[in-house]
Amino acid sequence: MNKFFTAIVLMLISLPQLQAQVSVSGQVISAEDGVALPGVNVVQKGSTVATVTDVDGNYSIKLTQEDAVLTFSFIGMENQEVEVLGRSVVDVELQSDTKQLDEVLVVGYGVQKRTDVTSSVQQVDSDLLENVPASYSFENALQGQTAGVNISSSSATPGAAINMNIRGVTSISASSQPLFVIDGVPLVSRNNSALNSNIQPVNPLADINSNDIESITVLKDAAAASVYGSRGANGVILITTKRGAVGKTKFNVGYYTGVSEISNVPELMNAKQWIEFLNVAAENDGLGENYWNSRLGDPNDPNLKTYNAYDEIFRTGITHNADVSIQGGNEKTKFYLSGNYYNQEGIQVGTAFERMSGRLNIDHSVNSKLGVGTNVMVSRTNHARTINENDEYGVVINAQAWDPTAPLKNDEGNYTNPFSYYGWWALENPLFIAEQYRNDAITDRVLGTAFLTYDIFDDLTFKTTWSADMSGLTEESFTPAGGNETDIGEGIFATYDELTWVGESTLTYNKTLGLKHNVSVLAGYSIQESRALFSETLGTNFPSNNVYKISTAATTTGSSGETSYGFQSFIGRLNYNFASKYLVSLSIRTDASSRFGTNNQYGTFPSASLGWVVSEESFLSGQDVLNYLKFRASYGIIGNAEISNFGWRGVYNLESPYNGAGGIAPSTLENPNLGWEQTTQLNIGTDFQLFDGRIGVTGDYFEKTTEDLLFNADVPGTTGFANIPSNFGSIKNTGFEISVNANLLSLGDFKWDMNANFSHIKNEVVEIQNDGQIVSRNFILQEGESLSQLHLIKFLGVDPLTGDAVFEDVNSDGVINSDDKQAVGSGIPTMFGGWTNSFSYKGLSLSVLFQYVGGNKIFNQSRHAYENYGSLQSGLPYGNQSIESLDYWKEPGDITRIPRPSLAGPNESNAQWQRFSTQYLEDGDFVRLKNVKLSYNLPSDWVSKVGLETVNIYLQGRNLYTWTQYKGFDPEVSTNTSSQEDLNTLQGEDFGTLGQARTYSIGVNIGF
Repeated sequence: MNKFFTAIVLMLISLPQLQAQVSVSGQVISAEDGVALPGVNVVQKGSTVATVTDVDGNYSIKLTQEDAVLTFSFIGMENQEVEVLGRSVVDVELQSDTKQLDEVLVVGYGVQKRTDVTSSVQQVDSDLLENVPASYSFENALQGQTAGVNISSSSATPGAAINMNIRGVTSISASSQPLFVIDGVPLVSRNNSALNSNIQPVNPLADINSNDIESITVLKDAAAASVYGSRGANGVILITTKRGAVGKTKFNVGYYTGVSEISNVPELMNAKQWIEFLNVAAENDGLGENYWNSRLGDPNDPNLKTYNAYDEIFRTGITHNADVSIQGGNEKTKFYLSGNYYNQEGIQVGTAFERMSGRLNIDHSVNSKLGVGTNVMVSRTNHARTINENDEYGVVINAQAWDPTAPLKNDEGNYTNPFSYYGWWALENPLFIAEQYRNDAITDRVLGTAFLTYDIFDDLTFKTTWSADMSGLTEESFTPAGGNETDIGEGIFATYDELTWVGESTLTYNKTLGLKHNVSVLAGYSIQESRALFSETLGTNFPSNNVYKISTAATTTGSSGETSYGFQSFIGRLNYNFASKYLVSLSIRTDASSRFGTNNQYGTFPSASLGWVVSEESFLSGQDVLNYLKFRASYGIIGNAEISNFGWRGVYNLESPYNGAGGIAPSTLENPNLGWEQTTQLNIGTDFQLFDGRIGVTGDYFEKTTEDLLFNADVPGTTGFANIPSNFGSIKNTGFEISVNANLLSLGDFKWDMNANFSHIKNEVVEIQNDGQIVSRNFILQEGESLSQLHLIKFLGVDPLTGDAVFEDVNSDGVINSDDKQAVGSGIPTMFGGWTNSFSYKGLSLSVLFQYVGGNKIFNQSRHAYENYGSLQSGLPYGNQSIESLDYWKEPGDITRIPRPSLAGPNESNAQWQRFSTQYLEDGDFVRLKNVKLSYNLPSDWVSKVGLETVNIYLQGRNLYTWTQYKGFDPEVSTNTSSQEDLNTLQGEDFGTLGQARTYSIGVNIGF
C-alpha cells in the first residue's frame, strides 16, 4: 500500500512537468521572397530553451509551458515574437531589417543613404567611440578602426599632436593631414606653437570633448572629398556632434579615473655590470685591469648602489574625466548642453594636460519652412611639457645615458651634475630637466556657428551657415640657471591669437521623378578668412629660478607679427540614381586662395563616380547567400593649399639693421606662378553582404598621384637666394583596403560581433628636382623610393677575428664616411589595421581591440646613447649601456652583433659613423592589444528604484601589451614632429622619445 501511495505522489509531482513538455516545430522563411532561412535563433522567451533552424529553415523545440512565447532572431531580419497558444506547428515569416542598408551617412554638405553612396566613405558611430575612450583627443579612438587611415601618437606626452594620414603621405612641404570639419564647419587643426623645436607640438584637436561626438565620417577618395576642393587632397574627417531630440529631458553623467604607467623600458646595466663593462673596454685599450674601480667603485663591493634614472623620471600618472550632458526638446526647439573636465598627469615627471570645455547645440523650428540653430563650444586647455624628443637635453635620452653609480640628488637634496661623474653623453641631470625646465601652453578657444534653413519649396532647401573659430595660445618656457645648458637662465613668452570665420550658403534640390528617377542637386558658395597676431619675447638673467615671469628678466628682446589668408569657393554636385540600382555622382568645386600667385589663384577640382547595385538585378534574386552587392568606381582631382600664407610673395625682412640704423632686406623671391598641388585619385570598390547581412565586406583599390608639388626649388646663386617656392615633382600612393563587419553569433541574449580592417599602401617619390637630395642627416629624397627614406651606412656585422664593427664601403675607397650612405628603408608603414571583437550577454559587454602596423623601419638613434661601445671624447665612457651589450665580442671566433668594448671605439676611424649606421636600424612592425573594455548595465528594475534610467559601470585597459621586436620604448614613435615637412619626410626616427603609456581605468555612466 505504501508503495502504491508513493507512486501516486510521484505521478502527481511529475504531472505538471510532463504536461509542460510541449513539442513545437515549424519553418522560418523570408517574407520578402519566401526563401527558407537557416541558422535562425529560436528561443523560448524568459528561459534558456533554444534551438536553431536547419538548412531548410526547419526547427523543432520542446517548450516548458503551453503558453510560451517564441522569439525568432536572425541577422539582417527584424526580431519577431510569436505566442504558441497551444499549437504544435508554428511557421514564421521574418521581415528584412533594412536599417543597416538604409542607414544615412553624413557626407560633404549633406547626408546620403548608404545604398546610394558611390564613393569611399566610412562612418564610425558613437557606440564604437565609447568602447575606445579617446583620452585627451578623439583621434586616439580611431586608431585601428578605420581602413586606409593610419594614425600614430608620436609620444606619450599628454596633449601631444597626432599624425594622421588617409591613404598615404601626399606631399613634401605642404600638409598631408586631413581636413577636419565639425558640424559642417572647417576646423583649424594646425600646430601654432612657437616652442616646437625641441618639445612636442600642441594638439588643437584636443580642445574638443570626444563625449560630444555622435559620429565620425571619413571621406577617402576624390569623389567623396572633392566638394571640399583645395583642402580635401588628404581626405576629410567629418565630425557630427550630439543634438537634442523630441521627448523628455535626459540627463547623463559620466566619470572615470585611471592610472597610467610606462608600458616598456629598455633594460640598462646596473652599477656592477657597467663598471665591469668599462674595465673590459679599458683593458682592450691597453689601460690595464680594473681601470675604473678607483673612479667608479669596486664592482664586487656588496654596498655598491645602482641609481636608476628611470625610477626618478617616470611615475604612475593619474587621470580624471567628468562629463555631464542634458538633452531634450519639443517639436519646436531641441537642445544639447554639455560640460567636461579632463585632467591627465603624465607618466613622466613634468608633463600633464588639463581641459575644461562646454558645448551648446540648439535647433529651433520657427515654422514649417524656417529653421534656425546654433552650435557653440568653449574650452580651455593647459599643456605642461618638457624638453624631450630630438634634443640632446631631453629628459628620456639623458636618463638612458645616466651614470648608474651617480645619484640624481645628493645628500643635501640638490641636483647632481653629470659632469661631476663619468659618462660623456648625459649632458644634464634628467630629473633637473623634468622638474625645473618649464614649457606650458594655455589655449582658450571658442568655436561658434549659427545657421538657417528655409524650405523654398517641398523639394528645394536653402541653408546658410556662419561660423567663427577664435583661439588664443599663450606659452611660457623657462630654462633655469645652474644647469649645463645655460648659467644665466632663459625664458620665452609667446602668444598666438587667431580668428577664422567661414560663411557658406547652399541650395539643395531633391526630387523623385516618376517612380524610379531620384535626383539631388547641390549648389553653394563659401568664403573664409583667417587673421592671426603673434608675438615672442626672450628674457635672460632672471633673479631666481623660482621667478620665471618674463617681466623679471634683466634683459629682454622681442618680436611680433601678423599673418592672414583667405578662400573663396563655388560648389556644385549632382547625384542621380535609377531605382536605387544605377548610381551617378558628379561634383565640382572652384577655389580661390590668397596663398598662391596672382597667375594661379584659382583652381578647379572635378570628380565623378558610378555605382551599380547588382543585387537589385533579377538574375541575383532569390539568393540565399549573397543578399547585397554593389560595385563602385570614382575618379577626381583635389587640391592642396596647406602651405605658408605668403610663400609666393617677395617678402622683406624688416629686422635688418645696417650701420646702427634700422633696415629692410629681401628674404624670399617672388613667384607669381606658384599654384596648387593637385592630387588625382582613381578608386574602384565593392560592398557586399552575405547571409542576410550577417557578414558585410567593403573593399577598395586606389591610385593616388600628387603632381606640381609645392617645393623650394634651387635657383642660381647669382640671384642672391638659394631657392624659390615653386611647383615641381610628383608622389604616388597605391594600395588597397578591406573592412569586414560580421555578426558571428546571436543566440538568445548572447551576441558576438567582429570588425576587422586591413590596409596596404605603397608610397613612391616619382619625380623631384634634385634626385638624391639629403633632407636631413639621416633621410634622403630619392626617385623610386618612399618618402621618409632612411639614408644610413650599412652595418655588416662584427669581424669574428678582431671584434671590430664592419661597415659596407659602397664606393670602395677604403674609407667609411657619408659617401657610403644608402637608402635602407622607409619610416612610413606599408600596412596597418585593426581587429575588434565585441561580446554581450544581457547587461554584460566585453570589447577587445587589436591594432597592427608593419612594413616600416625605425632608426633607433637612442641606442647610440645607451648601446655605444666607444666615445667621440677619447678616454671617457659614452654613457650607461643596454643590458644586451653584455653579449659583446670576447675572443676570436665569437659570432655576435655587439663589437668589442672600447673607450675609443671599435675601428677608431669608423667610430664616428657608428651612430649613422644600420646597426641601430630596426623593424617597426607591431601588434598591440590596444583596448579592452568590460562593462555592465545594471538591471533597469534595480536602478529605477532610485529614480534612474541607466547605470553602466566599466573597467578598461589601454595599450595593455605589444608584440614587437623593436628594442626601444615603443615602436609607435616619431621624433620629427615639429613641422609639416618633418612629418612628411622624416618619419621613423627615435631619439629619446617618450614611449606609450599603459592605462587602467574604472568608470560609471548614469542616465536619468
